[in-house]
Amino acid sequence: MLIAFSIRDFVLIDSLDLDVCRGFTSVTGETGAGKSVLLDALRFVLGGKAEKRFIRMGAERTTVSASFHLGEGHAAREELTERGLLNSDDDVLTLRRVLTVDGPSRMFANDQIISAELARTLSDSLVEIHGQHDGTALLNPKLHGDVLDQFAQATPFITSVGAAYHRMSEARAHLKELKAKAQSLEAEMQQLQQVVEDLDKLAPGEGEASRLTLERAMLMNSQKLIECLTEADDAIAGAGTANSFGVAARHIERALRLPELAEASEDSPQLSVLKSAQDAIERVLIELNEATIAVETARSTFEHDPDAQEQVEARLFSLKTAARKFNVDPDGLPDLHQASRQRLAELECYDDVIAKATNRLRDAESGYKDTADKLSALRISSGEQLANAVQAELGPLKLEHAKFRVKVEKVDIEDAGPHGQDKIVFEVQTNPGAPFGALNQIASGGELARFTLALRVCLANLHSASLLVFDEADQGVGGAVAAAVGERLSRLADQRQVLAITHSPQVAASGHQHWHVTKQLEEGVRAVSQLNHLKGERRQEEIARMLSGNEITKEARAAADRLMEVAV
Repeated sequence: MLIAFSIRDFVLIDSLDLDVCRGFTSVTGETGAGKSVLLDALRFVLGGKAEKRFIRMGAERTTVSASFHLGEGHAAREELTERGLLNSDDDVLTLRRVLTVDGPSRMFANDQIISAELARTLSDSLVEIHGQHDGTALLNPKLHGDVLDQFAQATPFITSVGAAYHRMSEARAHLKELKAKAQSLEAEMQQLQQVVEDLDKLAPGEGEASRLTLERAMLMNSQKLIECLTEADDAIAGAGTANSFGVAARHIERALRLPELAEASEDSPQLSVLKSAQDAIERVLIELNEATIAVETARSTFEHDPDAQEQVEARLFSLKTAARKFNVDPDGLPDLHQASRQRLAELECYDDVIAKATNRLRDAESGYKDTADKLSALRISSGEQLANAVQAELGPLKLEHAKFRVKVEKVDIEDAGPHGQDKIVFEVQTNPGAPFGALNQIASGGELARFTLALRVCLANLHSASLLVFDEADQGVGGAVAAAVGERLSRLADQRQVLAITHSPQVAASGHQHWHVTKQLEEGVRAVSQLNHLKGERRQEEIARMLSGNEITKEARAAADRLMEVAV
């Protein structure tokens, strides 16, 4: 709640220091006395517009400060504590704003400089001003849903809807990503299909290009190789080596059959030497035979075959052409073939991936709709309750022909959000037969103030700003209707601090505290507004003046007494 308000050199006010009480404070005064200046100063210190015209003529600067008591659990405490603007054991926030003639304004919170934007954020939980030019939550269609949800105590439902919306949003984003990727993958699939098709026809083998390169080189030099191998074969055959070793072998065999050695023991040194010689000759004969066969085989292998060479060269040309086309080494074609097949198989399964993502989104949307429908049902029933409550307040406020309704309209799921699938607007019908329309567009200034008052009375138990300010909620009414306005303001003050600027004696008499604003000429030149706290007879005189005009009669004083007694 507001506990202190200080103004220096603001428009018509030289100096003003107010201690603000709990309950309902009424503010009265002649038209033009400066009552609206108080509201301008309050808006200014809460982060509103900073206009040079606010600086009192002849002054160098204007300063406005407002101190608020923050009870336990107040919405502003956490924000202030996190920013180091309020100690955990403090409960007073003082906002101060200074505007100089030749410079910008500066904002302070507990003597620490802050931005006007932060001040406006804090003000949402500090003060709610209901005037023709103030966009409170009750007049802003974008915030009507929040107001209704508070009335319906819909937080658990909104939490569930928010979780379902998060799942749906994730599924939607995932599917969108997959579809966008699918478009770019189409070109890749076409390219891979061409690669696989070409390499299927070519069927390159592992290391085939290197092998064919060597084979081609051999075939191109086959005549020289055959000549070399023929000479090698002739050398082996013409040397007579095989025959010589054959003769030697037969001589060794004959020696072993001599009688002198026939009776020799197996470990006889002479017999051992002859057998070693025999084994060596046999090995030589075997190696010579194998050499002859190997040379002959090699010669037959390299026999010149023009057709074979042409086939090798054609195959090698095909492999190198494919390698250039796909920008790989010829021996890398088999790996490219396998990798392309594997990637193509993955891409061909992409339709299944999109189908699964589509099903996931469908399930998420179904879950969201089910949860959002429950929230919608709660909003519709709570909207009817709120409409009925407001309707009951309209008669005494001379709006008996008006109607109020809470319009809950379902939007397409594509336009839904984490707070549900509903568009919520407070609508009114001011005259029978007239169309319903948004509260802030249909109602006139005076009607708007009374509609707002009726709404605020019905929503008094909800969390809202600790100070409610009403600017001429009694505009255009009098008598019993004005008394009804005063009674409702007083009722609101049981739960919220209320300040009302009024021209109605019935409303003024209902206040627990009465401020009176006057305007005087200083030195016959400069207008200055002053504010006085009225009590007792002075308050009676002001209410009597409001009843009778400039000439205060006994009847007016008696009526003022009655009004004050009824209010008490």
